[in-house]
Amino acid sequence: MNSWYIRVGFLLLAFPLTVQASTLKYAVTNESWEPYWIFRDGHVSGILSDVMQALDAQMDASLVADTPQPPLRAQKHFREGLVQLECCVDIAWRKDPEQVNVSLWSDPLLGAEEVIIFPPARQFAFANLKDLQDRTISTVRGYGYVGSQYFKRVDSPNSIAQLNSVARGRTEAGIIDRLELTYLLASHPEIEGQASRVELGPVVNRSELRIRLHSSRADMLSPLNAAIARIRADGTLAKILKRYTQP
Repeated sequence: MNSWYIRVGFLLLAFPLTVQASTLKYAVTNESWEPYWIFRDGHVSGILSDVMQALDAQMDASLVADTPQPPLRAQKHFREGLVQLECCVDIAWRKDPEQVNVSLWSDPLLGAEEVIIFPPARQFAFANLKDLQDRTISTVRGYGYVGSQYFKRVDSPNSIAQLNSVARGRTEAGIIDRLELTYLLASHPEIEGQASRVELGPVVNRSELRIRLHSSRADMLSPLNAAIARIRADGTLAKILKRYTQP
């Protein structure tokens, strides 16, 4: 009798652990980075949200969104292992030793480009980051920018305010993600018509966006990479991008 209770007790204890082991939680922020993450009225959507749902459909493990958090708290949750995935960032964005020590990286998922935008008829020559020396560049508060040691940042609270700042000639130029620019000009009535007041310049920086996996779940890196390869090969990723970048 005692032996039977011991066996049943072991199974009851083991079952929740099995469920937990087959579930990975991914970080979500409550600040939008359109069209990658769109947080509106408590609802999360966007390219990266759709990507995580597509990967969930391709994997045996369940990928579950965490409760939206402020960006720094979301990174803290990752460090502490409260979430096991972060989609999608460049390795260079997580150089802090506390981040590096707990991070494994998937194969590249998306490429991103940052471009210069100019006020009308105010373009200047750009060949490398040093050409931004001492110029006033419109940026978004809290974002990191390659080459920021050369220029004077003029922070806006968000990308819509940034676009308005450049269109009105308050800075010499701005730096913005290309997909973000395309989406904002097409999707936000409050900046409708600003496309004609902003001139697109060259690429400033290219990034490879990957999924960051907590080192405690190294066993999931190979299945994750396989799922990424499948959504690229079967056209799922291309359809997601098209959904947010074409009318």
